[in-house]
Amino acid sequence: MVFRIRLPLSFLALLAIPLPAWSHRAGPDSPALVEFFEKKIRPLLADNCYNCHSANTNSHGGLRVDDRNGLIVGGGRGPAVVPGQPEKSLLLQAVRHTHKDVKMPPKKHLSDEQIADLTRWIKDGAAWPRVKLPTSLAKINPEYARLRKEHWAWQPLRTTNAPVVRDAAWPRSDIDRFILAKLEEKNLKPVRDADRLDLLRRATFDLTGLPPTPAQIDAFLQDQTPGAFEKVVDRLLASPAFGERWGRHWLDVARYGESTGSARNLPYPHAWRYRDYVIDAINSDKPYDQFIREQIAGDLLPAGSQKERDQQLIATGFLALGVRDVNQRFKVRFVMDNIDEQIDTVTRSVLALSASCARCHHHKFDPIPVTDYYALAGIFASTDLLTGLRNKMGGGGLDYYDTDKLISLRPQASQERKRREEKIAEAKANLEKARAELRVLLNDPDKSKGGPAREMKLPAARQKINKIQTELIAMNDPAANGPVAMGVREAKTIGDSEIRIRGEAEKLGPSVRRGFLSVIQIPNAPAINSKQSGRLELAQWLTSPENPLTPRVMVNRIWKHLFGKGLVSSVDNFGVTGDMPSHADLLDHLARRFVEDGWSVKKLVRTVVLSRAYQLSADSTPANIAADPGNRLIWRHSPRRLDAEEIRDAMLAAAGNLDRTSPGGSAASNMKVIELTNNGAEAKRILLAADTSNQRSVYLPLMRTLVPRSLEVFDFAEQGMVTGNRDTTTVPTQALYLLNDPFVQKQAQALAKRVLAPAALDDAARIHLAYRLLLARTATAKECERAQHYLGEYEAAAEKESNPRLAAWASFCQAILASAEFRYIK
Repeated sequence: MVFRIRLPLSFLALLAIPLPAWSHRAGPDSPALVEFFEKKIRPLLADNCYNCHSANTNSHGGLRVDDRNGLIVGGGRGPAVVPGQPEKSLLLQAVRHTHKDVKMPPKKHLSDEQIADLTRWIKDGAAWPRVKLPTSLAKINPEYARLRKEHWAWQPLRTTNAPVVRDAAWPRSDIDRFILAKLEEKNLKPVRDADRLDLLRRATFDLTGLPPTPAQIDAFLQDQTPGAFEKVVDRLLASPAFGERWGRHWLDVARYGESTGSARNLPYPHAWRYRDYVIDAINSDKPYDQFIREQIAGDLLPAGSQKERDQQLIATGFLALGVRDVNQRFKVRFVMDNIDEQIDTVTRSVLALSASCARCHHHKFDPIPVTDYYALAGIFASTDLLTGLRNKMGGGGLDYYDTDKLISLRPQASQERKRREEKIAEAKANLEKARAELRVLLNDPDKSKGGPAREMKLPAARQKINKIQTELIAMNDPAANGPVAMGVREAKTIGDSEIRIRGEAEKLGPSVRRGFLSVIQIPNAPAINSKQSGRLELAQWLTSPENPLTPRVMVNRIWKHLFGKGLVSSVDNFGVTGDMPSHADLLDHLARRFVEDGWSVKKLVRTVVLSRAYQLSADSTPANIAADPGNRLIWRHSPRRLDAEEIRDAMLAAAGNLDRTSPGGSAASNMKVIELTNNGAEAKRILLAADTSNQRSVYLPLMRTLVPRSLEVFDFAEQGMVTGNRDTTTVPTQALYLLNDPFVQKQAQALAKRVLAPAALDDAARIHLAYRLLLARTATAKECERAQHYLGEYEAAAEKESNPRLAAWASFCQAILASAEFRYIK
């Protein structure tokens, strides 16, 4: 429902920018119609319907009648009221007892007068009393206008020239000039360049998430030409492992998971297609602006082939992968919560802004009024979310599975489609026949006549219905008829969204025209097509070269992954409460270059890695530590701990067990869409699949609440929200894992067999090989001596082992796996 209100001039004046206009759809809000509702309709609904269909009950069938929006959205059977169209309103069919399945109220008939009142009310537009707009929504923070003009993140990209530095011989690039100029301002000097082996290990992990092989180490050490490191970087960028490593960075931001999480945890069997899309996009160096457009509006973009069309549809899985509370009884709340999650994901990931804070009230810190939030909400409310799921309170089995809410990637041949439709029609006819038989049994006026025979027939009748329903689900399931994906599509009903008072889904205020965040004013921003959702225009607005946030945010994310900390350390928050950039001019310089270079992630990564700043050692000096203990000015390269995937993959690689192929699926691919319990058989199967897999960690099944132990213990990404910056902890469970976990022990034993295999090697050479495989260097003389002493003592003490020598070497290898040097790069 839409309510017309008068806003004080101060409301608009304080904004000082054009707001999305209130939309003025005709609403059935005249005093006479509202009075009729209060006198005739509300008492009728309260007396006959509230006990089963209100906010204070279980709301049978997901239907609420104490809320206009609840009636219009309806429950599991669809809209209960279609304003202006009594003949299409399920509520009237139910109370007239003309609906074949639903007859309400149960065991009672409304009077002809009551039914006539309901009919008149719906025909006149289903009037409802307006919800008073809180005065707080008419008061905008007076700081909004100033913040829009002054806060650094929302200003246009500047053209910044590299500064002149005193030590002109030190820089190798413009990046180095920006870095050195800041250091010289503080009278600080950068430390020495990194050793070649440290640099090789650093770059190989940073770009591929894997350690360098002994052959790669030897090739680099033997190449003494000036461009030797440049060749290494180009090789790493061209490796499929680059997409797997950097695709995982984006999956963190995209809150990737293969189940819903929340109160009822149901699998997303087709989520892996989005994972593979991301990896392929990064490996092919898909321009970042195109990458974003496809994820927001891939279904609305032109495609040159069926393969490209499929990839664009899969890309929209970005909007579908989030946490979903399918146990939400009210559809309108389910829908609005999902919209909120989409708004939060899009604005945090692409713009590093927390727009969802404006769901209930104007943003407390950033200039994002409620109207901006609902301008975006209208775009996503005009979009169907295709997760393969529906909401239902307390469902079981396949109750939550909705086969209509998946994207079919393979067009069916007309003959094949015709045969399928014939089978479905036959099954539906059989279902109606079975339901009619059940109704006869249930509606027998003299149940005593049926006796025991009737009681035996009831379960059989219900089983028959269940069997046919299961067959219908299978026939309707697009997954059984070709590849499918999660994603979004245009909704059947396109329109603007009303403000929800205090964020409550049912409390409707005035409607706001679809639009974008007013904090960024882009000249000639695309106008939203009134016949479409607006996602296409949103995607264009996000990726406009005039939008300064999108390139700044991505450049900062890339810098963070290469230096351990972003130029803006709060990588997911560029708002007022976020951090200021340490090198604002450098950030704009790289953002502008990023756009000019065609939004190429690989080009930007290459530029940064070839800078001298990246190639500094991890040494420290007392003067620099005292002046800049956090290394914000980048006078050295900060050491970092490997993340969870790197630790696991490095173990597998060193042991010779790493499977470098892409599985083209997931252990979750064939799961039924039924609830997962943490101790259930399916949960145990998934965790076992992860524990026994030798594939790269990016391909492990990632069910929410069921994260593989090898990832969880080392601070894996939070799967329910945008995570541009993972935590890095040092806790006892990590040491215990490295000492006791069967996976670690298995890799240690495989590594021991690997170093023992070459018959021509003596024990000293084997120790060096173990060090090269795990640490990318040879052992020092002292380390070699200590290792030989340890191996000799262990073997002598392990005489009861079936193979004391292997046991000794496995223990030695596990000791290196548990070392800090293995877990850290410098």
